[in-house]
This record gives sequence, C-alpha cells and structure tokens, in this order.
Amino acid sequence: MKKKFSNPTFRIIASIIIGILIGVLICFVAIGLGYIHMNDGTLKEYSVKIFGLTIFDIKRVGSEMLGTPNNTSMMFIGVIISMILAIVVEIIVSFKNKHRKETAK
Repeated sequence: MKKKFSNPTFRIIASIIIGILIGVLICFVAIGLGYIHMNDGTLKEYSVKIFGLTIFDIKRVGSEMLGTPNNTSMMFIGVIISMILAIVVEIIVSFKNKHRKETAK
C-alpha cells in the first residue's frame, strides 16, 4: 500500500474520492440535524446551510415535512473539500520527502 501512495496520480485520485465521501457525510449529518431542528420547534421552513451555502430547504406542509435539495451547493462542497484534501496530502508528502532527503545526507 505504501508503494501506491508514492504514485502522485493515485494519491490525488484517492484524495478526490475521500474528499467527496467526506463532503457527502458532512451534508448527510447537516440535513439530519436540520430535520431534528424542524421537529423540535414550530418553524414553518428551515434552510440547512454549510459554509454559508444553502444545501437543503425543509418546509412544513401540514403535518409533513418536505425537503428540497440544492445539488449544486452540495457538489461544490464536495469539490472544495476534495481540493483542500489533495493539497494537504501533497504538502505532507512533500515535507516528508524533503525530510528524508535531508536525513540521508
């Protein structure tokens, strides 16, 4: 497995996939918390926001709650997290490689 992480293409692809999964998990938890928030109060509607982006709108219609996703914002969050994760992983690998070269001298 360590050899696979020495390949930069594999590292970036893995970072993108893991970043998207983290974004999905964050949106899932936020939407769940939004429904819990709607159940607790007497709100007629509630917008679930992450980083200022509305990812889900919840409206109470009678006794039911209807949700409308904003897929563009959810995708944007996944892309941003993927980019940040890829950059962080590459910086960490760069520092580790630099440290190895310095200790080898």
